[in-house]
Amino acid sequence: MAEQFKKIYIPATEFVRAWEKEVYELTNLDYFIYLLMNSVADILEHDFFPNQHNVNEEFLLDKDEITSLSFLIGDSVQLFFEKNCFGVCPLNCPIQLNKKISTDELLSMGRLPENLQLGTRSCSNKEDCLKYDLLNFVLIDAIIDFYHFDLRLTADEGDAFLQDLIHFINNHIINLIKNEGHNFLLYPQENASALFENLLSSEDNEWNEFDPWDESDFDPDEPDELWKLPSADLFTAIEEFKALQNTANLQSLTTLELFGKFITAYIGALSVEDLTRDDLEEFLSVVLPTELASEDGIDFTKEMQTFKSFLNFVDYQYETNLVQTFEELNSDDTLKDLLRTFAITQKFHKMHSYVEFQISPARNDPSLIEGFFEVTGMQGSRYFVEDIHLNDKYLVDLSALNTDDIHAGDIFNMSLVADQDGWHAAWVECVFPRKSKFYLL
Repeated sequence: MAEQFKKIYIPATEFVRAWEKEVYELTNLDYFIYLLMNSVADILEHDFFPNQHNVNEEFLLDKDEITSLSFLIGDSVQLFFEKNCFGVCPLNCPIQLNKKISTDELLSMGRLPENLQLGTRSCSNKEDCLKYDLLNFVLIDAIIDFYHFDLRLTADEGDAFLQDLIHFINNHIINLIKNEGHNFLLYPQENASALFENLLSSEDNEWNEFDPWDESDFDPDEPDELWKLPSADLFTAIEEFKALQNTANLQSLTTLELFGKFITAYIGALSVEDLTRDDLEEFLSVVLPTELASEDGIDFTKEMQTFKSFLNFVDYQYETNLVQTFEELNSDDTLKDLLRTFAITQKFHKMHSYVEFQISPARNDPSLIEGFFEVTGMQGSRYFVEDIHLNDKYLVDLSALNTDDIHAGDIFNMSLVADQDGWHAAWVECVFPRKSKFYLL
């Protein structure tokens, strides 16, 4: 399939390295995303950008920037497909593009037809539904963020050029699904290691398992690209800090270990000097509560104290200002909200068993819906919540959490079930502070 492109922008070798999977773990969905990344890069370089005239020159991308953007888009599409199209959503839009969306299908999602906020054309068939979702939940954010954070440009989704770029890519992805994607997306979790092995064997460079300590391929003069894994300078700082700790403190390094994995695997900072406020905020508001939600015996306050000590150490050794950033997050209640919401999560998990939920009638209840829900208000003892991805609104009984410390803006990753008394929480995986919404979308 790779020969369909005029050239390969993201080699299979680099894709596998970046995807954090062994070759034998790669699936049909992974293979389709590999095709999508290269196809988007190819059509942008040869069809879209050459036809852009009278456009601010700084918005035009070179080959490396196109490759980085295409990787970011593919990564975002993969996450959306995995969590939504092949996860909580029963519509199967990617493999049924020509089918109409029935009322029964909407009701199976726990939504009424008049509440489906998908635009004027999106209710006609599943292709329109998928185009709307890709546009609003994937491409707008991915492309605006790329221009804003990676190119450091003021970018607004209302810009005519960016509108053209977003819709061009959206249409191309739909066409790619129609022409190349159906067989792969029909069985997205089917093993595709043979397909990748064929690609890898045809490339000049042999694929090697990524080693974060190996800097043999690092070129300091080469521009950063999102799809290339970074060197692991942060590991040096972590190991230096750990070596200075006494035995008692080593028990509260869970947060620090998770931070190292987060930076090297997801953010891609080449050194500690590259860390930003957004990196810290995303880690503290999303990654940390997610990873620690099911952990017993975590002393969150002590974890934060050790983490702050590490930032102090980094500031001293590398002349950064991370503690100042940490204190800013503390002063705007980010850390206070984090401690409060994590306490809610811990309390719920101590009172309820995930195994019992899995074997309970609620797990197979036809009304069951799962997602990320933001608390928007309260009516009596119930809470108004809104699905942050689908925008559906519910009035929910959250008494299972046995707490009155829920605030507007809190985001619950939870499973809801409806009975004669209305919606109630069947399981709460994690509660996030309000600052997490930007990173969860």
